Amino acid sequence: MHDRVCRRTRRPIVVMAAAAVFMLSASAFAGTPRLGVGCGTGASIVGSDTGGKVTLGSGSGVCTLIFSGTYTNAPACTAMNETNGGAQAVAAGVKTTTTQLTVAVPWADGDTIAYLCTMY
Repeated sequence: MHDRVCRRTRRPIVVMAAAAVFMLSASAFAGTPRLGVGCGTGASIVGSDTGGKVTLGSGSGVCTLIFSGTYTNAPACTAMNETNGGAQAVAAGVKTTTTQLTVAVPWADGDTIAYLCTMY
């Protein structure tokens, strides 16, 4: 009987511990990156290091986002130009380092670039 009670009470503890680790790891990457060179005058960003959207400003080119922290490994990221100057959405070329994400894709000023990054 005692053995069954111990097994039952350990499960919630393990689940709660795993949830705490997940929440702490997610909050560690919750900072919003800064806009670097190439995003254009008046560009804006919403989201976090792990995902968000950049609205390009005027005179945009290859847009660089500077992560809020420095990571052990360069994250695996993807990006998509959602508006593409009014045409269909198109995948963007990305390059990452431990401190930044660089996004290059054909676009027009004012386009919205969505990005997702996975830290590991």
